[in-house]
Formats: sequence, C-alpha cells, structure tokens
Amino acid sequence: MSTLVIIIVAAVAAVLLLVVVPLIYVKNYIKVPPNEVAVFTGRGAPKVVRGGARFRVPGIERVDIMSLEPFNVSINLQNALSNDGVPVNVEAVGLVRIGSADEAVQTAVQRFLTSDLDSLQNQINDILAGSLRGITATMTVEDLNSNRDTLARSVVEEAGADLARIGMEVDVIKIAGISDKNGYLESLGQRRIAEVKRDAAVGTAEAERDAQIRSAKARQEGAVAQAEADTAIATANQRRDVELARLRAQTEAENAEADQAGPLANARAQKDVGIAIEQAEAARVQARIEVEQRRAEQAQAALQADVIAPAEAQRQADIARAEGQRQATILAGQAQADARKAAAEALRVERQAEADGMQAQLVAEAAGKREIAAALNTYSPEAARLQTLPDVLASVVKATEAAAMPLAEIDRLSIIGGPSDTQDAVGGLLGVSPLAVAKIVESLRASGIDLAQLLNRSEPAAPTADEQPVSPTE
Repeated sequence: MSTLVIIIVAAVAAVLLLVVVPLIYVKNYIKVPPNEVAVFTGRGAPKVVRGGARFRVPGIERVDIMSLEPFNVSINLQNALSNDGVPVNVEAVGLVRIGSADEAVQTAVQRFLTSDLDSLQNQINDILAGSLRGITATMTVEDLNSNRDTLARSVVEEAGADLARIGMEVDVIKIAGISDKNGYLESLGQRRIAEVKRDAAVGTAEAERDAQIRSAKARQEGAVAQAEADTAIATANQRRDVELARLRAQTEAENAEADQAGPLANARAQKDVGIAIEQAEAARVQARIEVEQRRAEQAQAALQADVIAPAEAQRQADIARAEGQRQATILAGQAQADARKAAAEALRVERQAEADGMQAQLVAEAAGKREIAAALNTYSPEAARLQTLPDVLASVVKATEAAAMPLAEIDRLSIIGGPSDTQDAVGGLLGVSPLAVAKIVESLRASGIDLAQLLNRSEPAAPTADEQPVSPTE
C-alpha cells in the first residue's frame, strides 16, 4: 500500500514538474514588441523593458503595458486673434508619440502608465492649441493663409519643449484649414480675383497694342526694304551704263594710241634715256655726299673714342676721387671730434665719480670721528681705562707668544734633575718664567698702564668732581 502511494506521489510530482512548471514559466515570460513598453513593479525599483523579454515572478510582480505608437491629435481653434486683430479659425491635425530616449520613456511611464488614452489626447490637444493660439497672435491673416508650413514648424518648435517635459514629442503637424466668420479671407480672394481680372484686361490690351505696333513696324520694314531694293536696282543700272561708257572710251583711246604708237614710242624712249642719264649723275653726287658724310662721322667717332671719351672718363674719375677724399676727410674729422667728445665726457664722469667718492669718504670719516669724539666725551676716566684693557691684554699675549717662539725650533727636549730644576729649566728655556711676566707688567706700568689696578677693579668707582664727564656741548 505504501509503495502504491509513493508511486502515485511520484507520478503527480513528475506531471507537475514536466507540465505545470513549463506552463507557468511560459505564461509569465513576458515578451515586449518594439512598439510597446512593459513595466515590471512589485520587486524593488520598477523595471522598464522595451523591445525585449523578462520573466515575471507570479504573485509578486505586476506588469503594465504602455504603447509607443503615435496617436492622432486634432486641433480646432476658434476665434483666435491674429496680429492685425482679425479673429480666425485654425484647424490642425498631427501625430504625437512618446519620446524615443530612455529619459523620455521613464518620464512617460511615471506620468501616463495607467492613464486613459482619451484623457491623454485631450491634454496634448490643449497644449498644442495653446501654442497654436500664441503663434497665431504673432502673424497676420495673410501670413497665416500663405505661410502654413511656417506656422506648423513654429507650433512644433514651441510645443515641443512643453511636451518634452512630460516625455512626449511631436511627430508631425499640419494646418488643415484657416477660415474666419467675417469674410476677411473671402474679401482677400475677391480682391485678388479683381486684381487678376484687371491684370488680364491690361494684359489683353497690351497684347493688342504690341500686335498693332509689330504689324506697323513690319509694314514699315517692308516699305523700307522695297525702297532699298528699288534704289539698289537703279544704282546697278547706273553702274552698268557708266561701265559701258568707260569701256567705249577706253576702246577709242586704245585705237588712237595704236595709231600714234610709233612716234610716241620714239619720243618716250629719248625722254627715258635723258632721265636715266640725269638720275645716274644725281646718284653719283649723292653717293659722293654719303661717302664724305661717313668719313666725317668716322673721324668724329675716332675723335670721340681717342680723345673726348678718355678725357671725360679721366675727369669723372678725378671728380670721384676728390669727392671720396673730401668725404673721407669729413668722416675722419667727425670721428675724431666724436672720439674727443666721448673721451672728455668719460674723463669728466670719472673725475666726477672720484670727487663724489672722496666727498662721501670724507663725510663718512668726519661723521665717524664726530661720533667717536662724542662717545669719548661721555666716558669717565675709569671707563676709558676699561676701554683700553682688551688692547693691554692683547699686548701681554703677543709679548708672551714672542717669548715662547724658541720652542718651535726644538725637535726633542731632555731634562735631568729634580722637579724644581725641571720647572726652572722649562721656564728659562721658554722665556716665560714669572720673572719675564713681571718684567712685562713692569714695562706696562712704566708706560702709564697699571695692569693690576685694571684687573682688580671689578666695579668702576664713582667719578669725582674733577672726573665728571664733559658733555659734547661743553
């Protein structure tokens, strides 16, 4: 019995595993086409799936579908005032859709995921109608009627920014019609019709006038052509007659010349011989003249080449050399003058600097001496003695160093005797025995410097009435 139960349970589990679980998975695997958006909510932040698929956890997640297809909008704007104050009716149609950017989709999902499509269309119609009314107020009726594409683009540009804030964008918008209740546009049409009729009548009259002008001009040109043809014919006849007369006269002259050919030929031959002789003589004279002229020119050229040209060249060279020497002399003089001026200026500056330096040095020395004199006038005799103490001690040290100089010449020293003998020997060798130091102190006392008195006075004594310091003013 228990085995049968186990088999039944296993069969039920197998059925659930092989049939029910795949059915649940298939039913909850949401596929989203490219023209829709699926929003998964209920497990963390909302998940937006566009053009893909995602598994929905049964009982936990909820899926809402929002279409991305554009929807129609229709605007019927009544009594919108134009720029010239004429109320007009404007009808427009268009397509609006959710923006393609992810931010626009997120915004649209937050605002219109569960909204009614009709309500959304009404809201968008109101936005577009407001933009259309505002743009209409900036254009005249003539502009609205003739520039509908401009009006539509302006509406898209102005309303696009407002719709982008709610995740929408305008695909296209067209102006379907513009009308008015006051017959303004009809009056514009009638005026235009009248203008067209007037232009047509004027055009017809102008065409008839042009036709008459062209006809008269053609007739005139025909008459001129006929007259020119007649003139040409008469001229041709006249030329023919003249040519015939010339030919007859020429024929008669040739006949007469033929009769007189013999005597005329003889006389012409004699005349030609005389003319030839005269021409030959004139040619010889002309040739002699040309020969003489060429000789004169040759002589002039030789004179120019041998005498005049070298003399002119020598003169130019002499002028150039003189000018060069003059310029060189001027430049040398200027250079020497500039050098002397520069040397004089440098010497003056140097002497001025030396004088200024000497003056500054003398002023400084005088000021230093005045300060030293003023300082010494403020010292008491005791202070003056203390002022000289370092110099006195330095003199004692130098004397002691001079007495100890023989030690530098000794390489090795050996002393035989007791300690007292050793001390006396070292002191005698170095010349720095107490007797030598006493001699130095005695020499200082003889020169007026009492070293013991200077060293024993730790505090200066009060100055007496005779030792009062003298002020600089005294």
